[in-house]
Amino acid sequence: MTNIAFFPIPLLFLLLTACASEVPAENHDTEVMLRNEALPIITNVKTNFPEKEGWIVIPTDSTELNITVEATNAEILLFWAVPTGTETWGERELIGYDTNEDDGWKITWDIAGKSVHHHVIVQALGSDGKTITDETLNITNE
Repeated sequence: MTNIAFFPIPLLFLLLTACASEVPAENHDTEVMLRNEALPIITNVKTNFPEKEGWIVIPTDSTELNITVEATNAEILLFWAVPTGTETWGERELIGYDTNEDDGWKITWDIAGKSVHHHVIVQALGSDGKTITDETLNITNE
């Protein structure tokens, strides 16, 4: 008699599992591909100064740092200056933003008289309004 009482439980579990299964794999893959196509992608970040051993080296008497970015699927680019060090994101400064891809993604940061030893974080906000990606530049004075 106990064997008969336990028979409906595995059957019920099997039915619940079948009813809760996901959408077929081909539909799921299509959805993932569409989401990935909307991800912002930063392909290149350049400045008007040379890079040396992973750092953009700015002469002390410089007055401007120009940053140009190549990005796709982006709605807006934000440019942050973050002091080097541990847990310094809270001390970041928004140094510029660009909302017009037509003339290229770019900003000019006024660094006249500033001593810089920062990370410049370039954030690309996705055209889907939900995604974000970033690139980091290390900058320092000579």
